[in-house]
Amino acid sequence: MATIQLQVTGMKCGGCEKTVTNTVTALAGVTSVTASHKENRVDVEFDPAQIDPEAIRKAIAGQGYTVA
Repeated sequence: MATIQLQVTGMKCGGCEKTVTNTVTALAGVTSVTASHKENRVDVEFDPAQIDPEAIRKAIAGQGYTVA
């Protein structure tokens, strides 16, 4: 397993956190997601044999958030 910490802006509330969490959790190879709108951060644990960080970034950006 691998872990990445992404800076994500645009999350304003718990609902935004839930949207990001649900989106990323649905990706094959993702084992855990923690999103914080207060810290503008998303922590993701994933299997690098199944998914790469760029696919995770694109999934979050696809929901309208900015990923640094």
